[in-house]
Parts: sequence; C-alpha cells; structure tokens
Amino acid sequence: MRFLSLDQIKQQLRIEPDFIEDDVYLEHLGEVAELAVENDLNRTLYVTDIPEEDRFGLLVNARHKQAMLLMVGNLHENRESTIPGTIITEVPLAYQHLIERDRVITV
Repeated sequence: MRFLSLDQIKQQLRIEPDFIEDDVYLEHLGEVAELAVENDLNRTLYVTDIPEEDRFGLLVNARHKQAMLLMVGNLHENRESTIPGTIITEVPLAYQHLIERDRVITV
C-alpha cells in the first residue's frame, strides 16, 4: 500500500491492532481501495512530489485517504456484490463527495 497503513485500516474497521490473522486480506483491501480511488479520480496520486511529465498528477490528501478507508470498510462489510433474499439498494456513501472535486474527466 502506498497511502494507507494497516493500523489505519484496522482502526477504521474497529479491529484490535494485535489481531493479525486477517492482515494479508486487510492489506489487499487497502491496495484495492487505493487503486479504486485513483481510477475514479482518473489521476495518479503521489505522496510527495508529482513528476513534471504527469500534468494530472495529484498529491494525496486527507479526503482521498478517507475515501480509501470508506472503500475498505465497504469491501470488508460486503464481501459479495449482492445479498440474496434482500431488497438490493445502493448505500449512499460519502465516497463520491470526497473525491468528486478532484476528478478529471477527459474528452
């Protein structure tokens, strides 16, 4: 993971730091969430310096990290894309609100 730490993920999911049995899975969720945010932004995120050749590059900020953590929570809680026997609705997430202003839409 480039932007999130395992400790941040565990705190978001309310998992005790000393519980390590799911660490590999949680790190995987973190990586997926980071990639999802970059993909939804249509930009590459960087920790410190943006390369000159990347005109759409962006430094990761607190909003991006929170969107990543929301995505981790959603993926952790909903391990399947649907839940049989229920009315399927999309849960409104703050996720879109957190990343919308930095999204690049190319024409």
